[in-house]
Amino acid sequence: MASMERWAKRTAERISLQMKYDEDKKAVIAYGLTAMIQMATIFVIISIFGLFFGFWMESVVIFLGVGIIRKSTGGAHSATMLGCILISVSSISLLSAAARYIFDISINIYLNCFVSIFIYLLCFVVFYLRVPVDTPNKPIVKPEKIKRLRKQSFLILTAFFLLSMVCVFLTGWNTRFFSLAVIIRLTMLWQALTLTRLGQVFFAWIDVGFRGVSA
Repeated sequence: MASMERWAKRTAERISLQMKYDEDKKAVIAYGLTAMIQMATIFVIISIFGLFFGFWMESVVIFLGVGIIRKSTGGAHSATMLGCILISVSSISLLSAAARYIFDISINIYLNCFVSIFIYLLCFVVFYLRVPVDTPNKPIVKPEKIKRLRKQSFLILTAFFLLSMVCVFLTGWNTRFFSLAVIIRLTMLWQALTLTRLGQVFFAWIDVGFRGVSA
């Protein structure tokens, strides 16, 4: 993983030299390349697991879902590439497997709706109290930006709620929609967890274990 980060930095330096960019722009390019490598690596690994174990669709849903909403909400994250990849792959695979094989139990549609409403109300409360969650390196201080991110977060949360409810009602047509409704709910719960103190402590604990490995 350290070699990938070094490659991203060297590539950013070459691009910046050719384009005559300053240090700030070079840092942005290096960050973007590192993020692309992380996302590509995570997607390839979860796709392999998903195709092999039969929960590829659920894996893609949570991969895209977290990626979409995290831009507005922020949240705890690993400070190392290895930690980020391992946490992402593990959480996506475990949650997808749970949605596909553990929680994939046919229940009454009214109970299904109640579960969805309860989970999204819980997420709404967490979002209301915590969004947006910034980092010490990139604090969010402008009131207009905070307001914009909060608005975006609630709009996306509402969109996912409606999507999960559509999946609930489509369960009668195809039972696979039930596991999709479950994974959408689990996606929002996982993202809500990363906004809490517990999520921050968990990610910090992971970083302690992998900081030396990724150095």
